[in-house]
Amino acid sequence: MNTEYRILIKENREIKGGTCIPMTIPACFREDKSNFFIGEINNFKNLYFNKRLNNYGTCRFDILVDDTEANALISLCEYEVYIYKVTSTGDVLVWSGEQRRRTGSLVENHDDWCTIYCYDWFYALKDRYTAKTVTYSSIDAGLIAWQMINTSQLKTNGNFGITQGTITATQDRDRVYENQNIMEAISNLSDVIGGFDFEITNDKVFNVYTVKGDDLTDSLILEYGRNLQSVSIDEDFTTPCNNAIVLGEVIDGTELTRVDRPDTTTQAKYKLREMVLSADNVIDENTLNAKGDAMLYKYKEPLIKVTFEVMRGKVDITQFSLGDLIRLIIKKGCYNIDSTYRIFEWTVDHENDNTEKLSLILGELGI
Repeated sequence: MNTEYRILIKENREIKGGTCIPMTIPACFREDKSNFFIGEINNFKNLYFNKRLNNYGTCRFDILVDDTEANALISLCEYEVYIYKVTSTGDVLVWSGEQRRRTGSLVENHDDWCTIYCYDWFYALKDRYTAKTVTYSSIDAGLIAWQMINTSQLKTNGNFGITQGTITATQDRDRVYENQNIMEAISNLSDVIGGFDFEITNDKVFNVYTVKGDDLTDSLILEYGRNLQSVSIDEDFTTPCNNAIVLGEVIDGTELTRVDRPDTTTQAKYKLREMVLSADNVIDENTLNAKGDAMLYKYKEPLIKVTFEVMRGKVDITQFSLGDLIRLIIKKGCYNIDSTYRIFEWTVDHENDNTEKLSLILGELGI
């Protein structure tokens, strides 16, 4: 049994008095932060889960094919998964989402396992679209995002339980959507200069920030040889861009709207590196410019991915959040790193032998 994480299951609808629960589900109801869980998966292995800034996160874990109690808690798009980190001061909710996929393979006379794949609440909006035509004029971008979510949830059987949290004012936008995918629309509102950071929390609260994250550079210092071990470093510059070419909507029936956004400083340093982005539902030049500038901020300098084995009691997932600023120190051979980085993604890979690897994708402050 895993002693460091717990996997609890909840129905994706409100459980009221008199709700019928299948008898195969163990009677281990538990109330936590107003959530009523229908059961807990006790025997699992190879737990993996991650979160990404302004994007969706994933999770997977293995259960025995013959585990009747565990499999009674699996129902795709019907049951939800809540992962808790066990700590000395109480269990901490670190990930939640929907069950979406189950795969398995059977070999005679062996213990057979199946893998459960889950996606978080932002991914649920992949299955939602706006009305045929929706127009927003001079409305704050964060409010546009929330209004799309809220309108979709008002449809019959449309309520995911996502609620409005803090919507920090960022920039007014003009948008016309025609049968637009809502997850894509929110990503696009975020992925421009002057765009926002956002999250849907583990408790299903939608928040918008000018910039998400706290400065932890004094309190969270990751240093090889002190609280990091077995470090692997991936400095990724496979997709550089210092001239962003953005193609917008067709004008006059034949010609695409095009803007070029150069960064001359990095062109002089790295030579000309071009990338094309299609924004075929956009004609406004300012919006196209903002999308190009966002490409430059993301791709004009290398990203660094640091994967390391957790030293017990030194670093764990409860100590930081997406967007936080941390200090990274690695002094070894060709590596002479002592800089401040922002956390764009984290991944926990907890294997069957209770070893755990925590992976971070870090970026420069300007990205």
